[in-house]
Amino acid sequence: MKGINPIVHAFSLDIEDWYQSSFDFNAPVNEVCVHNTRLVLDFLLQYNVKGTFFIQGLVAKAFPYLVKEVHSRGHEVQSHGYSHRPINNMTPGEFKEELEETGKRLEDITGEPVTGFRAPDFSIDKESFWAFEVMYECGIRYDSSIFPLKTSRYGIAGFTRGYSIIKTLAGEIEELPVSVLDMTWFCGFRVPVGGGGYFRLFPSWFLNYGLRKLGSQGEPFIIYCHPYDFNPREWQRILKRVPWHRRLHQGLGRRRFQEKVAELLKRGTFGSMSEVLQRIHEETSQDKTSS
Repeated sequence: MKGINPIVHAFSLDIEDWYQSSFDFNAPVNEVCVHNTRLVLDFLLQYNVKGTFFIQGLVAKAFPYLVKEVHSRGHEVQSHGYSHRPINNMTPGEFKEELEETGKRLEDITGEPVTGFRAPDFSIDKESFWAFEVMYECGIRYDSSIFPLKTSRYGIAGFTRGYSIIKTLAGEIEELPVSVLDMTWFCGFRVPVGGGGYFRLFPSWFLNYGLRKLGSQGEPFIIYCHPYDFNPREWQRILKRVPWHRRLHQGLGRRRFQEKVAELLKRGTFGSMSEVLQRIHEETSQDKTSS
């Protein structure tokens, strides 16, 4: 009998240029994104991990050779939208146009269909669930756009952690959000442990605890990162272009980011988002057979 796919957790990377994606949508995509992405590729090679790279359309347009390099190294290439404008500020027509443009560019480069998506800044909320029907119409079959807790900028309070299926009139989309830890028993709310500012600020022992805890509950640990997270020196140069309060908020904890990711990769079995979904499908199928 064939064994279940060993991949339990997922490493994912959102390929974008921070200044363009976070500060000025009209700014050109900087080539430093290529250098930083290659740092991540070499980092993952050390741990023999193949992850999922959600690539922004503007990056694919500017640096198609980078997309080809990511794919040639065995990583999964999926969509991160085109301009990095938030989905909840778009019309369905605008979103569809961005999805189709990015999907076509990525597919032309890799020769493989784009079936996964992550929204810029987790910008799908309760009012923009229409986006899932558009996704399905554009060939997307799994998503990682919903942040399963409410923050000041994004997220949906109480959304299902781990894995769920979102039904639309067009068809079903599998949702695999980044990881949050349920700490309601202690502090009354969920805590993000899969990436972002919380990931940078929490100590390694707590992130490792999150990995063990979610694993014991049968949930995959989904890490999300950005290329600039792996180059703190370059990050300091980027920060010189933005106001001081953004420097303070965005610069904290970046020096140890790579070290924290390395600790998690050593302790868990990580792969791509599709490999995690494959395992979920296999376990579900086995449960049905056993019952």
